[in-house]
Amino acid sequence: MNDSIKSTNITSGASEQPVEAVSLLQGETIPGLDLAKGFKRFGGDESAYVHIMRTFTLNTRKLLDFIESVGKDDIEEYEIKVHSMRGSCGSICASELADMATELEKAAKDRDWDYISTHNKPFADGVRNLINDLEDFLVSLDSRIQKQTKEKPDTEALERLQIACTNYDMDGVDAVMEELSAYSYESDDGLIDWLHENIEMMNFPEVVEKLSDIIT
Repeated sequence: MNDSIKSTNITSGASEQPVEAVSLLQGETIPGLDLAKGFKRFGGDESAYVHIMRTFTLNTRKLLDFIESVGKDDIEEYEIKVHSMRGSCGSICASELADMATELEKAAKDRDWDYISTHNKPFADGVRNLINDLEDFLVSLDSRIQKQTKEKPDTEALERLQIACTNYDMDGVDAVMEELSAYSYESDDGLIDWLHENIEMMNFPEVVEKLSDIIT
């Protein structure tokens, strides 16, 4: 372990055994997340766990607008989207929300609109609250991490991002954006912030066009 990183213990409850965690999670609590379980899930790789949190905030918000406004005629599409949210909530160890999504998915399969209309709003509100809490945590985390400085974003990374956006490769997009966001830049003219905003809105053609102008 890097000597500059101290270790601590986090627990999710009295029944949990302490789990070694490095300082990025020290003293952190995020309502609805079992950090100790998440830390173990990723084999003690804190950076991998934080990356999945970032991916969750970006991708789940795109589904949430549909979930919040679902109507009875949308139940088939709802089944698909709530299934996706069940998986994403489980991946970050938001177990209560994952369980709620499981029951809503079952209701959608059974075309039980009464159950969905009663339980969908508490689920959607819980997911939105978690996203907001995660975003606050990630902003705080980024402020505590002293990023290395580069003159400008690497052209090779921008080329990989362009290819990923062209192919609508979300995993590829997330990986490159994580790489680009690891640095601060002396002169990027607001490019990284612009990319974050437009990728979150799925404006991939606009991103590809802008990157073409920059790369060429």
